[in-house]
Amino acid sequence: MTNIEWSDGIGSRGRSPFLLFIRGDEIIPFAGSDISGVVVVRGTDYTKQGKWSHTTYRLQVADGVRHIAGRSGWETGRFVEGLGSAVGCATPDTWADTAKALGVSVPSAMEFLRSSRPKAAEKLDEVEQSLAKLEEVSEQETDSVITTVSFGSPTNAAIRGGYWESPKSIPGYTAEIRKIDPSNSWTEGNIAVVGISGTVLSVKHSSGMHGGYYAISVAVIPGTETEIPPFQTTREKAAKESGLPESLYHAFNGNVERVKEFMAKVAKLDAQKLDDHEFSCGRARKSAEVIRVSGDEDFFLGADPLEVCGYIAEVHFSQESAPEQQEVVELESQGTDAPASVDALTTLANKFKK
Repeated sequence: MTNIEWSDGIGSRGRSPFLLFIRGDEIIPFAGSDISGVVVVRGTDYTKQGKWSHTTYRLQVADGVRHIAGRSGWETGRFVEGLGSAVGCATPDTWADTAKALGVSVPSAMEFLRSSRPKAAEKLDEVEQSLAKLEEVSEQETDSVITTVSFGSPTNAAIRGGYWESPKSIPGYTAEIRKIDPSNSWTEGNIAVVGISGTVLSVKHSSGMHGGYYAISVAVIPGTETEIPPFQTTREKAAKESGLPESLYHAFNGNVERVKEFMAKVAKLDAQKLDDHEFSCGRARKSAEVIRVSGDEDFFLGADPLEVCGYIAEVHFSQESAPEQQEVVELESQGTDAPASVDALTTLANKFKK
């Protein structure tokens, strides 16, 4: 029999300790009490030290029973990294590597990790699945190429425009990756390769501004490119279904009432009084000129002038707008000087859509 001492104190960086007893092909984690036929707790000492308080166990281990003591990994906090450090080998990346480090069969290692370390088991499963996919691609008659699609850290404006649900181009190919379910995140099982034969090998995410960064590894087969079907973000679909000008729908973040109110203001604007030079300048001067002519300090209703002045130009200055401008005049002249009806404005605006 063997006598050992073991402490359950946490390590630096909050690394949790573990003590495993291995009898034949069976792995038994120590939980602070006797394990029949494996180990007896001969005594304990408790040290009170705040966060670092711990119990030291004096244990007697049965003959033929091995033990592995360690803590979660220093760099990643993962069990397998700590296991590698404890037995003096590289961090196990696969089930076979993990079983070898534990000194047991793969089924035994799987049974232990799935019950005691489910997150570690899940990660090992992901690696095995990726390797299986890679093997499938490698067995294809045509040579495959592995490339990485990197993206992330978008601006707020890009996020509003549907950045996180939009397809991402595969470098070097007229192809892309897309979410299968746009409402879910970029994870394995929710990503499809479009426009070329290929498969997703792995997905890595790191924290950062506005959702962080992604690096998605894909294996593609050159020469198998196909036509890429059109794609619309949820926002683009909503804009189209609204029947309103898409540029205005986006500029007002989908606020239909604001769009209609702005369209009514544009219809009433005496655009002939706008100074061509001022109206062709940047945001501040465009805004000031339109407000000067309209006499309305809140003409833009909170929208960016650069995003909506194009609509003003379309309505009032397009070479093809003469008949439509006459329509606006006629609509406004019916009854009072109230703005034209929203339905009429929408119909008119649709004529200017490109």
